[in-house]
Amino acid sequence: METSKWIKFNYKSAIIFFAIMILTNLIFLPVLTGFGVDRAFGLFLLSSLGSWIGLSYVLLVKHGFYKSKKQAALFVAVVGFVCTASCYFLIYLN
Repeated sequence: METSKWIKFNYKSAIIFFAIMILTNLIFLPVLTGFGVDRAFGLFLLSSLGSWIGLSYVLLVKHGFYKSKKQAALFVAVVGFVCTASCYFLIYLN
């Protein structure tokens, strides 16, 4: 059976990604709400930042999905945009 080069799943990477997401929200959401930031906006901000950082870290550092620094910078920018747009959709438009 032939394995696809597009579908690669690693449990360690998934655990790292979800740990970053959960810890970001658990630690910093009470801090932001303590400073008077709206809970929905804080959740949006932390979820988009956590997913952006987590996905970029897992794919660039752990898996090495880049060939040059320019490609890595473009990847981080696109991941940031997609994560922010998806978090906005899930929190405000759902």
